[in-house]
Amino acid sequence: MDNSKKNIYIIAAIALAIIIAVVYFLFIHQNKPKITKTEDEQAEQKPISDIEIAKRPFVALSPDTSGSTIQVSIQNMNYFDTIEYEITYLADNPQIPGEKIQRGATGSEINTKDEKNIKSAPLGTGSKGVFSADKGISEGKLTLHLIKNGVEYLSETNWDLYKVGSKASELKDRSGNFSLKLPSLGKDYWIIVSDTVGVPPGYNFDLNSVNLPVYGVFSLDVKYPKPATLNYKITEGQTPDLYKYNRVDSSWNKIDSNFDVSTKTVNASVDSFATFVVVSSK
Repeated sequence: MDNSKKNIYIIAAIALAIIIAVVYFLFIHQNKPKITKTEDEQAEQKPISDIEIAKRPFVALSPDTSGSTIQVSIQNMNYFDTIEYEITYLADNPQIPGEKIQRGATGSEINTKDEKNIKSAPLGTGSKGVFSADKGISEGKLTLHLIKNGVEYLSETNWDLYKVGSKASELKDRSGNFSLKLPSLGKDYWIIVSDTVGVPPGYNFDLNSVNLPVYGVFSLDVKYPKPATLNYKITEGQTPDLYKYNRVDSSWNKIDSNFDVSTKTVNASVDSFATFVVVSSK
């Protein structure tokens, strides 16, 4: 075989090898099933109950005067590396009367080293600068993703939005363990009743004796014309004490209360919206 033919064969062999390599890369290698991480390799997730109360954030959800935006205030965050939250709820479907649809808002980029983080979560949709508030809001849920050393602690709590005040009414949390019977306030206010996840700062009692969940009633700073009746059912403990935290001036007050042993319910008269904490011997 002369050299010219040999060179042709060599060039052809190289070209064939290149073609095979290209075909393998494009059609075989790329279509290999992707290897997914095992459960052990994925980020570990634990419930918030694994975190002691002192290290849990205190979350206040306050509606604006129109009831179309929630102010999300988070304190006591510095134990965690990062925190993200999701607010979800059901609202009336504007396209189909009588039907509910799920809505939501997500907040991120929270600096956990701040003393307090405040963000706004609109309850509605916007397009071309026009905001349309959702109607018939119900079954609100707050989800917190709290990351510490690569471990995610998950917190899921309820919140409920009310418009009351022009006449006597009753606020309740969804579990039925907390209620506030209001007198007429003279006009209507938007109010949120929610689980606050943690305890407000500045307390002077033993956190290990706190009954969970802690309930907050959030609205404008309103003094009732006459006392409201609070009923707070606890799951454990005896001889409970009731405390009230006012976010306006960050003050704590111990409230006179009665305890119905048969129903395990703390009863008291209160004069304003606040966060209420029951502390009892275990």
